[in-house]
Amino acid sequence: MPSSHHDAHPYGRSADDVRRRDQRVRRTRRLRATQLAFFSVLAVVLVGIGAYAVGEFREPVAEPGVIAPKGDGSEPTELTCPEPGTLPLDPAEVTVTVLNGTGRSGLAGQTSDQLGERGYTVGDPGNTDRSSGPATIVYGPSGYVAARSVLAQLPEATLSMDDRDDATVSLLLGKGFDGLAEESDAAAALEEPVAMPEGC
Repeated sequence: MPSSHHDAHPYGRSADDVRRRDQRVRRTRRLRATQLAFFSVLAVVLVGIGAYAVGEFREPVAEPGVIAPKGDGSEPTELTCPEPGTLPLDPAEVTVTVLNGTGRSGLAGQTSDQLGERGYTVGDPGNTDRSSGPATIVYGPSGYVAARSVLAQLPEATLSMDDRDDATVSLLLGKGFDGLAEESDAAAALEEPVAMPEGC
């Protein structure tokens, strides 16, 4: 039996075709709305994560092997003075951490390996922005004799004391650093008594 002209679409489509088309359009719109809401939430989350990460990167990070000043208002710890005639500490008893303050990639790791070959215990190498001159040896109040041991390997280095509470040593490499002293020269320097530090 022929369909009524009321069931037919003006362009030859049936009413069922029109309904199905309308349903597809509605489903598509709902899907797009859902996708838009999802990606909007995702964008907000990513922006939040990015802001948090930027904040973290801006926080100052303590350099490995360099202890930041405690700033508690207490009097600085006095240097432990060596006895006259004291020799530099044996390399096997010295822990040194090398920090690279130059643009030369891998320099701290290479220097750590060389010091390790000469008998020192080495910490994890890292980077620093506190280097001054070719090399700076940083030590605590109880680490002067250990610092003099490292100085035997780098006679052109300067010594600098901080308030670390152990006898570890940090070696900061800077612009102009050109390597350790000859091993024979360093061995001879380890047999020379240390100079008395200022204040002793």
